[in-house]
Amino acid sequence: MRKRPTAIFVLAAVLALASACGQAKAGTALPKGDDAADYVGAKFEQVIRKLDDAITGNRDVTNSLDAYLKFDDKWIHSVVTSARTGNPESRVVRHRSLKNPDEIIDTYTPADGTVEYTYLGPVYVQKGVSPTAWVSMPKPEAGLVQPCVWVGVMTACRMADSTVDAYQADKRAVRGAKSLGDGKTALTVNVPFGIFVKNKVEILPQSLVDQVGPELKKAMVPATITLNPDGSLVSFAMEAKFSGDGHQIELKYEFKFTGRASLQDMPKLPDAAQITVLPDRAAMNEFYRRLGEAQGS
Repeated sequence: MRKRPTAIFVLAAVLALASACGQAKAGTALPKGDDAADYVGAKFEQVIRKLDDAITGNRDVTNSLDAYLKFDDKWIHSVVTSARTGNPESRVVRHRSLKNPDEIIDTYTPADGTVEYTYLGPVYVQKGVSPTAWVSMPKPEAGLVQPCVWVGVMTACRMADSTVDAYQADKRAVRGAKSLGDGKTALTVNVPFGIFVKNKVEILPQSLVDQVGPELKKAMVPATITLNPDGSLVSFAMEAKFSGDGHQIELKYEFKFTGRASLQDMPKLPDAAQITVLPDRAAMNEFYRRLGEAQGS
């Protein structure tokens, strides 16, 4: 995996600088198009090298992701909420499908102990993924070394990577900046759908990836990053509706920080008798194989 420039916060710092320079009134448009690229680009280059540890330092927070994508008549829609708190850190991620409410997968990593937990919704228990809804397995030995690998922020990191890739490929991808109410600032960057697919913002089945031809790859997906006056991230959204190569695409993704996390955000575990124990890597691999089959059926 390539070294990340902690892209979400790179862009956050860029916009903080842009906002400070602009000092625009609420609702005032900052430079657009080529002017916006010149306005923000120089600051971008200055700050990108200084923010390698930004995601790691962003603790004790809750966040959410609303993810929707429709490819012709095939569609998915899910909401992912997560929380991380403490030092050492406890983490929880709750994944809910809005297409099928019984498709639930929660992961919980308590700060203490050597195991973490997964909670499965009724669909997966009925399909024989596990005899119980709760499953325990050994924690990764390395711990949370790369925060962007954690499911709670993985999609947001891939959205940010896609935005940075679009900027690096074409500095004119920055299409507009705007001062909002309460000192907030929003920046819009055009991201080619081909980059969205390549960076797996949504992990599409190969059968759909193979149908993404040159027209769809060039279609632009506006990414809007909204920041507080201090430069902290409010939300990161990608939304578009377009056609190409004989297909119709609609997508809407919004990641946002929602508050301060505490131990109250962590789930309560059931009695040990209600938890299926996966003692080693072999048992975990078999579990994930069954889960993958259930998700693909």
